[in-house]
Amino acid sequence: MNLLSYFVRSFIDWVFRRRSVGVTLIKLGLPLFGLVLLGLTIGVTIPTANGPLVFSWDTSSGGSAALSWGVFLIATLVVLLGVALIARDIRLESRNKVIVIEARGLRDWQGEPLVKAVPTSIKGRREQVMLDVRQGIVDGQIVSPDVAMRRLSGLRDDIARRCDGLDRTDVSFVLGGLAPVPLLFLLGVIVDDESRTLIMDWDRKRHVWRPLDEQDDRKRFSISGLDVVTAGTPRAALCISASYDVLEVDVRLVEPSVPIVRMDLEDRTTASHWSEEKQQQLAQQFIDTVMALARQGVTEISLFLAAPASVSLRFGTLYDKRNLPSVMVNQYEQADPKKFPWAIRMPVAGLAQAELEQRCKQAKIH
Repeated sequence: MNLLSYFVRSFIDWVFRRRSVGVTLIKLGLPLFGLVLLGLTIGVTIPTANGPLVFSWDTSSGGSAALSWGVFLIATLVVLLGVALIARDIRLESRNKVIVIEARGLRDWQGEPLVKAVPTSIKGRREQVMLDVRQGIVDGQIVSPDVAMRRLSGLRDDIARRCDGLDRTDVSFVLGGLAPVPLLFLLGVIVDDESRTLIMDWDRKRHVWRPLDEQDDRKRFSISGLDVVTAGTPRAALCISASYDVLEVDVRLVEPSVPIVRMDLEDRTTASHWSEEKQQQLAQQFIDTVMALARQGVTEISLFLAAPASVSLRFGTLYDKRNLPSVMVNQYEQADPKKFPWAIRMPVAGLAQAELEQRCKQAKIH
């Protein structure tokens, strides 16, 4: 029943939403097919001052009948060929799987799921993975980040199970979420960029999920502080302001002595991230900066990232697990005296599992 339901939904999408050779053939054939089936005789009479003007087509005799049957057979073949092409494309598409992963980790609300907003241009059977990391939400804060991290860390095995027996080219991902930056970055690291991945974001003004479909405004990060990182420096703080500002005075509360490198987005706002091309360029700047730190001998980065959800996800997907330094992503809480009360050390650079550092308790949870 599931396969039949999927076939019916896919057929409707093909007919009404997608352009294809099969649909084009059906659109060409049906008018001809319908014209023949209207009847044996079609006539139109137009009254004029000199008497009625009659246009008629009689398919009931002679050559007209043969012509009608010829048109009927051609139209039938065209329509059948179109249906066959659509069925072929749907069979090919049914091998594809789209894993839609949504992280819910801020306020306790029940909005429209991400899976319903995935564009129809993304081919394949949708499988929804809802990661609800909310527990005891207090004004949008995660009160038990250890529980949230563990729930998210289990995603790796879930993805492996869903992809078991499938070719990598037949699997694609759609990512989105409303969650703290460290959890979104961790989600990106887990999924990574080895498969086709579409990142979407929540439009707070329209209250809808949206793809990154706006034009690139050519605004990029301005980078400063790399010159103060001397060769052999083991640890550095990387502060990225892509939406709100990351303040050095707050960073110094938890990183009092390490050199600070800044990446500040030009003319940044909370809505300056809706371009796929722009995000790709920003992500490349991020990776280039991390690599520059690695060349100076930095083996551990403390990352302070103020960015929209889609940017946090993208940076995580691009962070190389083997060749880049260890990275710890800090969580900002304005009301907390430490400003960054906890952070997640990502499972990269030889670390098998993510680790939580809670500064208020001075403890690590594995």
